[in-house]
Amino acid sequence: MSAIMMSNEETGIFKKGLSRRPKEDEPIRLFIGTSEYEEPTIEQIYLFSIFKNTDHPVEVTFLRPSMFPDWKRQGWGTPFTCYRYAVPELCNFKGRAIYTDVDMINFRDIYHLWRTDLKGKPFGMVWDSLQMNDVKYKGTPQERGWWCDSVMVIDCEKAKEFIAPISAQAKWNGTYKWHFMEQIGSPYKNKSSKIVEEVDERWNSFDGSDTSYPYKDIKNVEKVEIPLEEIWQVHLTALSYQPWHPKYNPHAKASHSRQDIMEVYWRYNNIVKTIGGIK
Repeated sequence: MSAIMMSNEETGIFKKGLSRRPKEDEPIRLFIGTSEYEEPTIEQIYLFSIFKNTDHPVEVTFLRPSMFPDWKRQGWGTPFTCYRYAVPELCNFKGRAIYTDVDMINFRDIYHLWRTDLKGKPFGMVWDSLQMNDVKYKGTPQERGWWCDSVMVIDCEKAKEFIAPISAQAKWNGTYKWHFMEQIGSPYKNKSSKIVEEVDERWNSFDGSDTSYPYKDIKNVEKVEIPLEEIWQVHLTALSYQPWHPKYNPHAKASHSRQDIMEVYWRYNNIVKTIGGIK
C-alpha cells in the first residue's frame, strides 16, 4: 500500500511520504476502485481534490484488475465492481478503511468522513432512494432504494461477519454485489440499519443531486439538486456524462446537466495537467 501526498496549495506539487505529518496522526486508509489504465484523468483529479482539502495523512490504494488476476468478472458493470468487498481482508480485518469509486470529486476534508461515528456497526453508507431493485420487489415499499456502496466507511473487523473470503469472492458465479446486499439486509432500510450506519448524503451526491431524498412519487421524479457549495463529495456516476468517457463505457456522450460541477472538473483538470499529473 503506497501513500501519496499532495500539497495544500491548488497549484502545488504532488509529494510522497508522511514525514510532514505528526506520528500520532493515524493515516486515513483510502481504497479507490478503478480500471487498469482507462481513467488516469479522473484518478488524478480525484486525488488532487482530496489532498487539496485535507491536512491529514492519506494512504491511497487503487484497486485495479491486475491486483486480482484470477477473479471472475462476468456481469460486472465496471472493471472494478466487486473489488471493494476485498478491502476488509486486505486490511487483515483490522482498523478502519474508506472505499470509494474513482469517479468522484472531493470538496470537504475526507477526515470528517473517516471519523464518522459508525455507532458500533460494520459499515457506513449513503442511502440511495432511487435505486431500482429486483423485480420481486415491484409494488412493495422496497421497489426503490438500497445502500449505496460506492462510498463506504468500513470497520474491517466487524465487516468480516458479512463478507465472504477473497478466495470465495474470486470464484463467485455472477455478481457478488447482490449477495453482499442481501447479507447486510438491503433493501430493507430499517432492518439493515443495525448493520449499516447512514452517512450524510452530501458525501455521495450523485451528479449533484440529493441521493437520499425521500421522493413520494417515484414514477415522476424531478431530482432534488444540492447547491455546489453544500456538496461534500460529488459522484459523477451517470456514464454518459463522464467527460473522460472510458472505453468500457457503452453509453453515448452527453453534456452534464450541472455545468457548475463541470467547471470545477475542467479547472482541476487543467491544474493537474500543468503540474504533470496527466499525460
